[in-house]
Amino acid sequence: MSPPWQQHRAIAFDVGGTVFDWHGTVAPRVVEALPMVDARAFTNDWRRTMFVLLAEVRAGHLPWHNSDVLHRLALDHVLPRFPEAFLSERDKDELATAWHVLKAWPDAAAAIEKLRSRYTVTVLTVLSWHSVVASSKAAGISWDGILSCEFLPAYKPEKAAYLAAPRLIGCAPHETIMAACHADQDLDPAMQAGLAAAYVDRPLEYGKPREPALPGRRQYVAEALDYADFAKQLTDPDYLKSA
Repeated sequence: MSPPWQQHRAIAFDVGGTVFDWHGTVAPRVVEALPMVDARAFTNDWRRTMFVLLAEVRAGHLPWHNSDVLHRLALDHVLPRFPEAFLSERDKDELATAWHVLKAWPDAAAAIEKLRSRYTVTVLTVLSWHSVVASSKAAGISWDGILSCEFLPAYKPEKAAYLAAPRLIGCAPHETIMAACHADQDLDPAMQAGLAAAYVDRPLEYGKPREPALPGRRQYVAEALDYADFAKQLTDPDYLKSA
């Protein structure tokens, strides 16, 4: 296999969990609003429920909504599962804004900037355009483009969503790398659509530390435990020669 700087021209990043620490951002807001609940469990259930509703959108059972609307709808589903919790409609609206500006992982910004020196680097996400713009500005992250599935013909992990990225960037699918911390949910369907894939581990994504784990799939053009190594693998011509 040729090194990535020879055969690939663009990188499309998943950002929810991969670049932005959604759990570390939202859980403290849950603690403030609902101090009586297990904030970690509540936050993880909230995110899971948003994806359940997103699947309903993809299946045509719900109208087309962006993630901001779906997070607010999901909150109505999650609260009854925590009987000790109560929020007024106004308080629900306020808590749902926790997803609008997400903190970035501390090592992400510098790596993304390094990658932009060699590749066209965009976002490809189910998160709303508003959320990604606000989160990126707050974190000092610059992109060459932001592709939110709310404007595309399909939501990930549909094939049409992955194919939209190279089409809009101006590359062939095989020239585009999908970068994510989700192997089964993001990278596998991206490869099935003809894109290359790169994995960066985020062991704190769900709030509770876990042992770092790499998928160990040789078809990935990069697999890294942190962003510094991730960027080096994709930009340093001598790195893989000595690895």
